[in-house]
Amino acid sequence: MPWHRRLLTLRCALLCALLLAPPAAGAAERDWLVREAPGLRLEYTAADAPLVERLWPALEEDRAAVMERLRLFPPEPLRIVLAPTEAAFHEMLGGTMPAGTLGVYLLGQHTLVLRAPRSAPGGTWDPRGVLRHELAHAVIDAGIAQPVPLWLHEGLAVLVSDELSYLDEAELTGLAVVGRLIPLPALFDRFPREHGLRGLAYAQAASFVRFLLRERGMAGLQALLRELARGLGPSEAFLLTYGEPLDALEERWRAELAGRFSYLSLLTTTSLLGGLGLPLLLLAVGRRWLQRRRAYRQWEAEERLRAAVRGEPPPLPGQPPRSPAPGPGASPAGRSALPWRPPRPPRGNGMG
Repeated sequence: MPWHRRLLTLRCALLCALLLAPPAAGAAERDWLVREAPGLRLEYTAADAPLVERLWPALEEDRAAVMERLRLFPPEPLRIVLAPTEAAFHEMLGGTMPAGTLGVYLLGQHTLVLRAPRSAPGGTWDPRGVLRHELAHAVIDAGIAQPVPLWLHEGLAVLVSDELSYLDEAELTGLAVVGRLIPLPALFDRFPREHGLRGLAYAQAASFVRFLLRERGMAGLQALLRELARGLGPSEAFLLTYGEPLDALEERWRAELAGRFSYLSLLTTTSLLGGLGLPLLLLAVGRRWLQRRRAYRQWEAEERLRAAVRGEPPPLPGQPPRSPAPGPGASPAGRSALPWRPPRPPRGNGMG
């Protein structure tokens, strides 16, 4: 038989084998199921049906609770997708997300993508807690047409998901004393990519929302969101709600943090540690300071590049990075997705 006929016969045999072969094990993952309620749609695969049976009643209850707490009731329907695998989770989001990301809300798309807990061997987390955090993002995004400061987005999400109790402000106090907190205007439309600074940005967002909560309670935050929903810019909305400009509120928050610093407690702690306590503490503080300094330099370089692209003067050397807030109707860059970041667990619970 000529070689080309043999090749054709082999190809036909392979094609028949593929057509007659049983479905692959992962084929069932592509068969999506749907649960729907007014304003809510949940898409999932059959493998996650038991989880959905437990999660669905809580999901409707939590969404209503978040809207009631924020006093925002957007009519737009929310789509939630439960990704069956880690690969499917990243594929739906169009790329690799930061490590530890379990849920992401896509701004302007009214879509929330949640990773199934079974997608990581041995992985244990509370999908309801992740959902509450991302539901806050969804309600704010759908209820307010203009861009909301990213730090306010994240701080409110931490508040309504009851993660504020996890916040440890000890590090913020030290940074406030030395003037190394990130200015809030720099966190309007993006958080730093560097891991240490990104964690600091989340902590600052939660801390400042806690400060606002002490100022006027939940009613003040609800009034602020109401003014933003009416179309007032953040500066005007803060001035109308709290009676002073946002930068003045930020200064008072920084002063309050710095005022908690106690040199006496620092000396007492080092004496209890013994003779090596102070050197070890100074070494740890120095190492942390060098890490922060490198991170700030990297971010300052990024800011100079962004300023060059926008045709603006670069920030002065040593000046904290800044990012001007976009004007009304602007589309803030780098804010297409709001990922959930695991909160720091409270001390003494045995977790690392």
